[in-house]
Amino acid sequence: MKKVPVFLYAIGLIFVLSTPVLADDTTLEDRIRALEQTIGNWSFYGKAQLSTFYNDNNSRDVSGNDTSDESLRWDSQCNARIGANWTHENLSANVELGLDDDFYGEGGTGVRTRTAYGSYDFGSGAVTIGQDWTPLNSIVYSNQVVLDDLDLIGYGTIWEVWSPQIKIRTHGFEIALVEEDGSADIPGADTFDVDVLMPKIEGAYHFVGDKYFADVFGGFFSYKIEDVTAGGVNYGEETVNCWALGIGGGVNIDPAYVKASVYMARNEINLGLIHAEAKGAKIDAATGELVNEDSLGALLVAGAKIDKYSVEAGVGYVTAEYDESGSEKNDAMSAYINATIPIYGTFFVVPEVGMFDYLDGSDGEDEHRDGVYFGAKWQLDF
Repeated sequence: MKKVPVFLYAIGLIFVLSTPVLADDTTLEDRIRALEQTIGNWSFYGKAQLSTFYNDNNSRDVSGNDTSDESLRWDSQCNARIGANWTHENLSANVELGLDDDFYGEGGTGVRTRTAYGSYDFGSGAVTIGQDWTPLNSIVYSNQVVLDDLDLIGYGTIWEVWSPQIKIRTHGFEIALVEEDGSADIPGADTFDVDVLMPKIEGAYHFVGDKYFADVFGGFFSYKIEDVTAGGVNYGEETVNCWALGIGGGVNIDPAYVKASVYMARNEINLGLIHAEAKGAKIDAATGELVNEDSLGALLVAGAKIDKYSVEAGVGYVTAEYDESGSEKNDAMSAYINATIPIYGTFFVVPEVGMFDYLDGSDGEDEHRDGVYFGAKWQLDF
């Protein structure tokens, strides 16, 4: 991020022209400094990002017909962004917009709010209000760049979207009360009413040593679904309990590093998390009872940084299984290797090759879905 004084100089000029002369020795710089002390300091930043990837996907439909496909993606990434930071004494704030050239109707995200929050630093910690990173989407160890910087999200990295919250951080701990965003769908139910009477509760602890770091993280959420109908029968109400718990960490052996994490969850889709194969809690259409889904995610990343260059390889694995007789693990994995190559200043390119494999489905049979890709991400920070 770079500080941009043009905005402040413009306001300073207005201040000079509209304010009586205070003293003969008052300079323009003095007035600008006084203005900064009044309105705070602003800085602006942005990222331009482009994906250029070839994809070769192998798949079959339910009848066994070959539905394989090859494609080329040559497109601006949805996580291209612009943002602004503000600080004044013990207060700070951030606003960041995602800039996708494709809108929702075109399969993109358009212009959207990534973050919009304010923080108060009370000395031993800080309290944050607004839309920000949560304790459960800050545990990102991977630098996988395909699919708009996927970072193994859904394939081992625990993650959710930026969310409105109240968060307190102190001495490596953080705890947040977060807006829920996962209670909308319950497979197997025809109709139901949702009663949400609590926010999500999330927490994490981050410890940093000289050559290593460690994370412990988790979250909990519970809500009711009422007047559940399936097959024309009203089965009353059910309670959906959701939780996630995990650990992670890394070791830095200059110039190499290794990072790993693992988490377990129940009904993580209903918790608002992203998982390549999980579908969330469901209703058994025959009995009307709630069936919970248990899931797991794990990843391993290793790399090295030499001067301005770096190379990284990673692999992630996820599995999900319903807690009912006859259900099998529905699993998937992804692996990649890439290199970060600087071109000039903050302009760099990340060539990458990788694969996805959806392994077995919930019936225990091979899903016959896999793919390989290669290409590069181009990025310029400003």
